[in-house]
Amino acid sequence: MTLRRLFFQYFRRPLRDWYQERALKHAVAAGVPLKIVLGGSASAPDWFGSDIGFFDATRAAAWDALVGREEAVDRLLAEHVFEHIPPDLIPAVLENAFRYLKPGGTIRIAVPDGHNPNPDYIRHVEPGGIGPGADDHKQLFTIESLSAALEAAGFRVEPGEWFDSDGQFHEEPWSEERGNIYRCKRHGTPDKSFSSSHLSLLVDGIKP
Repeated sequence: MTLRRLFFQYFRRPLRDWYQERALKHAVAAGVPLKIVLGGSASAPDWFGSDIGFFDATRAAAWDALVGREEAVDRLLAEHVFEHIPPDLIPAVLENAFRYLKPGGTIRIAVPDGHNPNPDYIRHVEPGGIGPGADDHKQLFTIESLSAALEAAGFRVEPGEWFDSDGQFHEEPWSEERGNIYRCKRHGTPDKSFSSSHLSLLVDGIKP
């Protein structure tokens, strides 16, 4: 392990997690709208970061400790996080998200797209793939599998960007008010290592 990674693991990351947790708890106490990034840093000034370092989204007790009560959260955002979660834990995360979101609240999820027709893309993003971080990928979602998981938790599904099973790309208008996604057609820039690297499967779950 390099000195830089050691510094991040034992100093910078714990400090970042402490700051994120403190900011989020202050927001809960102040009663401001709760827009939470799952498994990452805040994407905008009115969003709050969270990470596994202090927030295990699979545990209802962790949600309660962080936001205080059910139906307290306005927005959730997870960009390239769910592919790192073991498949057997996905239902618990989504069920907790549903419980702690307000009615009308949303969870926006972006993950690598298993229907992307580019075989080089798939080689990079599949579990154990050759791309950065793919050694920790647990599954490769498609529009069908991600939608089914959201619907099983009670969400209504609104796809934003996706490939269908025939490899055709689709895009629907999506509002950045629900959270900005960087690895997408709208904002992304292809990595030189493989084409379409900027594309994601982007889906919103809406709590009725």
